[in-house]
Amino acid sequence: MDGRLADTIPKQKAYVAGQLKQLSTDIALFKKVYRHTFVCSREQGQKALPLENALVYWEMVFNTPGQPWITGTPPTTTNWTNLWIEFLRANWTKTVNKDMWNQTFEFFQKTMQDETLSFWSEDGAWPGVIDEFVAFIKEKRGDLPDTMETD
Repeated sequence: MDGRLADTIPKQKAYVAGQLKQLSTDIALFKKVYRHTFVCSREQGQKALPLENALVYWEMVFNTPGQPWITGTPPTTTNWTNLWIEFLRANWTKTVNKDMWNQTFEFFQKTMQDETLSFWSEDGAWPGVIDEFVAFIKEKRGDLPDTMETD
């Protein structure tokens, strides 16, 4: 942004308001804000976020004015944010590192394009937490095979 375009408080307010409006439709802007959220929310000198902090930030960015992580059409919508938070509260006790934060964004993008999860593969390069989340989702949906391999 050119400094001359925001040389007054009213111009700065207008710029921020315009960016907020674009956040829900401009995926490139949303990705920048999403990634910057991780950087800004870490404690000084820390490389990861406490889980509870990450959950709060995910609730903020994956809802309006950000990009809601919801697929389908009523009455059969899937609120992925709620499912992700439910899963993590029940199954994850670790902190959230940058890779997990960024891969959650990639998973968000994939699910918004394909809520059936057909893009996911056990042989894929997703972090273990995403693999476990997919298993959690499939179990909730009832689409797990009868003979599931476990480690």
